[in-house]
Amino acid sequence: MVGSSVLGRGVIVNRGDAPPVGWENSRRVCIDGATVADPGSAVAQLHDAWIRREPVVVELCVDSRIFREPTSIRCEPWTLPYSTEMWTDRLQFLIWANNYDARSGECFWSWGQRAAVLGATQTPDGPADVMLSDGTAAWIDGGPRSTCDPQRVDNPIVHFETVEAGSLELARTPSDVGAQLAADQLAAVAHIGGPARILAPAGSGKTRVLTERLRYLIKDRGYASGNVVAIAYNKKAQLEIEQRCSDFSPRVMTLNALGYSVLTRALGRRPRVVEDRDVRAILRDLAPKKRQRANTDPLRPYIEALSLIRLGLRDPQEVEASRADVPGIAAMVFDPFRVHLIAIGAVDFDEQIYRAIEMLLSDGALRRELQQEFKHFLIDEFQDLTPAHVLLIRLLASPELDVFGVGDDDQVIYGHAGADPAFLLDFDQLFPCSSQFQLQINYRCPATVIDHARTLLSYNRRRVVKQITPRPDVNDNNDAYAVEICAPDRGAATTVECIARWIDVGIATEDIAVLARVNSLLLAPHIALAEAGIPLMSVLGPEVLQRTGLRAALSYLRIGAAPEGFSPTDVEEVYRRPSRGLPPWFTKWLRGRMTTDDLRGVAHKIEDPKVGEKVVALADELDLVIAATQSGTTRDVVRVIKDDIGLGTAMGMLDATGATQGGSSHLDDLDALDQVAALHPNPTTFDSWLRTTLHRERAAGGVTLSTVHRVKGMEWDNVVVYGITAGISPHRLAVDIEEERRILHVGITRCRKRVVIVGDKTRQSPFFAELDGTAPHHTEAPTQPSPAANPPILAAKPAKKTILVVELDGPATLRFDALKKWRLDRARRDKVPAYVVFKNTDLEAIASAAPASLADLGRCSGVGPARLDLYGDQILAVIASNEFVLPTATVQSAPPKAPAVTDNRWNNLDPETEIVFENLKQWRLERSTRDDIADHLIMTKTYLLGIAKARPGSLRALQACPGVGPKKMALYADEILQVIAES
Repeated sequence: MVGSSVLGRGVIVNRGDAPPVGWENSRRVCIDGATVADPGSAVAQLHDAWIRREPVVVELCVDSRIFREPTSIRCEPWTLPYSTEMWTDRLQFLIWANNYDARSGECFWSWGQRAAVLGATQTPDGPADVMLSDGTAAWIDGGPRSTCDPQRVDNPIVHFETVEAGSLELARTPSDVGAQLAADQLAAVAHIGGPARILAPAGSGKTRVLTERLRYLIKDRGYASGNVVAIAYNKKAQLEIEQRCSDFSPRVMTLNALGYSVLTRALGRRPRVVEDRDVRAILRDLAPKKRQRANTDPLRPYIEALSLIRLGLRDPQEVEASRADVPGIAAMVFDPFRVHLIAIGAVDFDEQIYRAIEMLLSDGALRRELQQEFKHFLIDEFQDLTPAHVLLIRLLASPELDVFGVGDDDQVIYGHAGADPAFLLDFDQLFPCSSQFQLQINYRCPATVIDHARTLLSYNRRRVVKQITPRPDVNDNNDAYAVEICAPDRGAATTVECIARWIDVGIATEDIAVLARVNSLLLAPHIALAEAGIPLMSVLGPEVLQRTGLRAALSYLRIGAAPEGFSPTDVEEVYRRPSRGLPPWFTKWLRGRMTTDDLRGVAHKIEDPKVGEKVVALADELDLVIAATQSGTTRDVVRVIKDDIGLGTAMGMLDATGATQGGSSHLDDLDALDQVAALHPNPTTFDSWLRTTLHRERAAGGVTLSTVHRVKGMEWDNVVVYGITAGISPHRLAVDIEEERRILHVGITRCRKRVVIVGDKTRQSPFFAELDGTAPHHTEAPTQPSPAANPPILAAKPAKKTILVVELDGPATLRFDALKKWRLDRARRDKVPAYVVFKNTDLEAIASAAPASLADLGRCSGVGPARLDLYGDQILAVIASNEFVLPTATVQSAPPKAPAVTDNRWNNLDPETEIVFENLKQWRLERSTRDDIADHLIMTKTYLLGIAKARPGSLRALQACPGVGPKKMALYADEILQVIAES
């Protein structure tokens, strides 16, 4: 039949059968056992033929029931790549969707039968598939939701999606898009069908494109509104889309609302959503107890780490190792946290996504049911998705994978949260046979701003090259783009002068923004604007002064301003910054207000002469600060604290041992303080002035002060991008220089009329040469890989860990023993397992290196910024306070002993078993000491050996080991699995 061939229908035949007449020259795809085992190639061929409406012959050599039952996978989602495929979903669909079943010798059209259930009459020998109740002959189309050439189709069409929805409404012929759009926008909105990537640079009208696409599909093309869902990145974006589409009320959801809807369907009820305070209450009981300093948030790192695991789909152990400020997250927190949420019938923000994925993977029937509803996705801000978001979308969008993704690879600035340009660069691999559209006009920015932004981005290799032009009627002012590279003490003042000029010519403060790469860099412009009486709305609050470097520096300044008697609290704050090797018990000598002479008096009272010398050295250094305060400016004192005292070096070491989340650093804070110091030269009143000014009330409609990361999608007439300085932009901790360029690009393209970029001439950012194109271009290829074209259904198992064995000499062995004793004492005090403080392998590395300074210690295995801060001084004290030299002695020959009877169970163990066995014995010793019971009551040596040989990797495998009953499982299971995992 002519119509069926135009519609691209194929045919299904038995093994070895010749195809019916008309399909002799069609592509033949064999579905056999080998295909089922490795379906990637067959799925790719079938999908390509289906979406292009090319007839295909499917040779079905296996029982079709294999595909009828959906696959279910029970696993932690973090073990899977975001490109995971549920192959049976796609095979089931692609084999049957647009193909006749000719295995019986007759061509059977299943969609005709399903239409008959709705009241149509099948007409296999008639002019089309069915006769509708009004006498219209119609085809029931099993192809993609794209309309064929009406000149070639001889009868109207009812699409299979309409039949699935219980209707026989005829498909509409596309009409012209009614909205007045530019040619590039119109091409994307009028896309005929199937997946599509829409690259939407800054200011190109991406939200307009998305909303008009919604209107076109539902109002003009007649798509069922229940099958089309627009995904907004956050609630604000959702409300904007809904407001623009108020005339037809489409289905618009945030990503979290999408996940929540999946959970509601899976559970049959609406789970309770817990707030941040509830999350903290749970974590407080699970996270290892650590000594909490005033004005710090010990739970924030755990909240961030949980997000990295669940939204970034990262291994909990890898997250723990990379951050070093979340000990126990893998063994003590992640699983128990999720179990607790399930027990109380609740989810937190990230669990809405993560558990929804888990439900879709483990319940194939639920997944197929929801796939019938989520037929067409329109996704805003595609570049900001995390791996978990991408996986959730792909699970629901299968098998057709009809996703209209709108985003910009040049605006990927949340790499720390898992966002990746690959989601857009490799869009065609995630959503096969997709069409590509690019919006080319920036309607927001002046032409010169666009030119400089485009030039900056041209230095990135991992991007799609774009043609971006300004709108035709752009009014490009002479001062639309300006660079101010000034002295380091003039940045904030220059910013205030610039904003004051704008206000003088009538620009409203609400139309002005000051943007910075990191939060603390806003401190100087915030204070300067407040001092100038300019109203402001700032993201910066007094809590910024509690950051480690700022807190210590301000304590030094207060000491310098009070030589007649400073607070012991300030001495407690600074005696370890930088480290001076003073033991923690030193603070018991600090009573009442003190002078440096009082400190020297304390030194003479301390019995340990080495500690006394260190106290005298502390007093001498505080005298340096006092002298600088009496004779110099605030900046002079800050330089003494940072350079002469060594606070800058100490903060640099903390930075070097591991980047903090979000890309900020401790040295950023000292940079910020140096800039603020220029605004108030009197060091004796600086601290009180700074706190008073910072506490001033914000003003609605004032100048906005924010980081670039907080203002995606926002815009102002005039923008100052502040602090474009080497070490800040690009950031000193950045591992991806291309993302640093993208951050600057986002910052400068927030302006509608003018942007001023403020930098430091003593530390000039290399980005200035890239903004004007004078820097040389590098030609090396990007190093970051893209996902595989045919990703596996399950992630490959990780390779076995390489076990690094450190050979300890005699003194190192003694150091190791001393460090283990210290660790046990510390673990008891903190009420955590000893391995949470440090693993044996880490202590061995420290004992072998014998570090003499925090810098040396920071280079040792397992010593991240958090551990360096928590334990650094104590470890150095342990090493420094012991003479680790083996005593010499006369060795006398002993008479030979009779050979002992050897128990061969403990001998001839393979190396891995021996290491696990020894670590389990060490764990048992620490646990028995903590519980004050005999070690054999915890577990006998025989049972430990059995566990070491089995090396179980799950609770179920551990329970199968001899000697591990329900009570021992409840008491020790998580700790044992942690020991095995770390061995």
